[in-house]
Amino acid sequence: MTLHLIRHTSPHIPEGTCYGRLDLDVSDTFAVEARQVQSKLENTYSNVFVSPLRRCLKLAEYLNLSFEVDCRIQEMNFGDWEGVSWSDIDPAQINSWVDDIVGYRVPGGERFQDVLDRVGEFLSELPGEDNLLITHSGVIKACWALRGGLSVEVAAKRSMGFGDYLSIP
Repeated sequence: MTLHLIRHTSPHIPEGTCYGRLDLDVSDTFAVEARQVQSKLENTYSNVFVSPLRRCLKLAEYLNLSFEVDCRIQEMNFGDWEGVSWSDIDPAQINSWVDDIVGYRVPGGERFQDVLDRVGEFLSELPGEDNLLITHSGVIKACWALRGGLSVEVAAKRSMGFGDYLSIP
């Protein structure tokens, strides 16, 4: 089974702001970015699953795909950090998170282990051969760790641009 992953396009939020579960709209560059995503799509997918957050739904609708929404592929919940400038977050908390990326629970939010658990459950139930997910960076990192043969620590440090597409065999 091949897992195809698309990260949503750029969100409408000031640079340097922490966000995960915030239901952000897309940026003014959406149409250009969405066309670029469309050019990367393969012909068919067995199933398409989309995060319920607006920035993913708008892309799926633009791509005119038949899809199912699944809450398990939402971005990590950054709790008290959501919508806060990274520079305004206590550096000791950020350092604790960086030092224990898997186990540290963001105040009022999730641990990356929680993301791994829910994404792992989702992946274990996938039907079909070629599934497409329109989702978020944290979920894609979880997929790299769970299906892509990367350690959690390596996967957590990888990055993927807005509108990027990748496949994991």
